[in-house]
Amino acid sequence: MLRVFLSPPSIGMKDHHCSSEMLDSVVSATDAPVYFKYRLCHHHPMGLSSTFSQYLFLSAFSVALLILRLTSSVILPDFSHRWRQLIAFSSHAEAELIDAPDYLFDAAVAYEDRRFFSHFGVDAIGVARAVVSLSARGGGSTITQQLVKNTLLKNERTFLRKFVEMVLAVALERRISKLRILSAYLCKIYWGHGIYGINSASKFYFGKHPSLLTLGECALLVGMIPAPEVRSPFRDYHRGKTFQARVLKRMVGGRFLNLEAALSAMRKSDPLKFVKAPETPIKLGLEDSWEWETESSVWEVREEMEKWARSFTAKEFERT
Repeated sequence: MLRVFLSPPSIGMKDHHCSSEMLDSVVSATDAPVYFKYRLCHHHPMGLSSTFSQYLFLSAFSVALLILRLTSSVILPDFSHRWRQLIAFSSHAEAELIDAPDYLFDAAVAYEDRRFFSHFGVDAIGVARAVVSLSARGGGSTITQQLVKNTLLKNERTFLRKFVEMVLAVALERRISKLRILSAYLCKIYWGHGIYGINSASKFYFGKHPSLLTLGECALLVGMIPAPEVRSPFRDYHRGKTFQARVLKRMVGGRFLNLEAALSAMRKSDPLKFVKAPETPIKLGLEDSWEWETESSVWEVREEMEKWARSFTAKEFERT
């Protein structure tokens, strides 16, 4: 039996005191109960505020559906599961790196996101700089955004994906601590040669646990992050030392490190120890000793670092 809970369109605001004949026809047509006759005759028309509320609700619902439809094109299907996994993984990563040296974290922050500890997940200055430069390679992504992108989003390079990436980065920073985000980032990113995570990378390149890494080794590893396959010291030791020097310079510039420690780390040779990962067939053609061309190019990098140090010292002296 059909139950009518709203007055029919024929009974409007002008027909508030409706006739008995009209009510009988409506009730008989809808097979409504007798008590409904009283509700029909004494109904109150919808007010302006109620109408506005309905329109507001429908508009918000429509916008929500549109956003859901758009974000579904950039968010991975198992997003909720991945989000929970990321929260749990961050706690595990923090525990794994509890004994890691501070300069591992300092090097990553100085080189990848120097305002990491001051922004809320999105670096407004970095975004503005990327927009002004109109870089085709992107830019302006914080460590938090990179973690979100590599874990929760598809690989499409669109403005929508960038916007969703920013929103999720802000949400992640409100959910877990900065240290957990940084630890998860270091334990999840790619380090070249099929290696993921700082634990595997430390053992692969230097044959040791991350807690035993020296300053120079940390800088060498962090310098590989943007392009690990190209910057791998096993493929080109000179290139690896070049980016190691860049990391050390940024650490000094960001007040994470003093100049003497940076120069000392740069002068030392890095005891690379190739430890092939399981099921990772890699042919690198390594030699027991470096060729003289490689040694010469490494010395050039060290000399350039010395020149930069003198220039940096002069600028600091002028400021004081």
